[in-house]
Amino acid sequence: MRKALLTLGVLVALAVPAAATAKAPPVICGGVCDSGGTGWTGCTSQSASDAQGIRWVSWFRHYLVVSYCKVNGVITSASIAAHGCDYEGVIVCSTGPAWLTSGGVGTGWATFTGHATYIGALAGVPWAGTSTISVNISLG
Repeated sequence: MRKALLTLGVLVALAVPAAATAKAPPVICGGVCDSGGTGWTGCTSQSASDAQGIRWVSWFRHYLVVSYCKVNGVITSASIAAHGCDYEGVIVCSTGPAWLTSGGVGTGWATFTGHATYIGALAGVPWAGTSTISVNISLG
């Protein structure tokens, strides 16, 4: 019996240091998890626009504004803040769809694209078309 208790004691003594020094395996999740990223952190907005025609006669400006936040260079939120048309004179501009076309939340970049159509007249000559603009959020 004494020999069995001695053997059990030795096994317990050997097991305790092994359990105490065991570490959990490392988890790899990037800069967002370990604050080790080197990219920009903060919130801002970017815009793009397209303008055509002659001011006050037959002119339009199509615009797209995107607001976003990044943590260590990774986009944590992004949304279209404004998409519209301003126009002057003999013309009408109407916005169409706008959406995320690449990248986005969880990546370091994004592209948003917006569309508009216009129809107007310049010196009695009708003109019409479409406008496509993109807002590009770059890496960093």
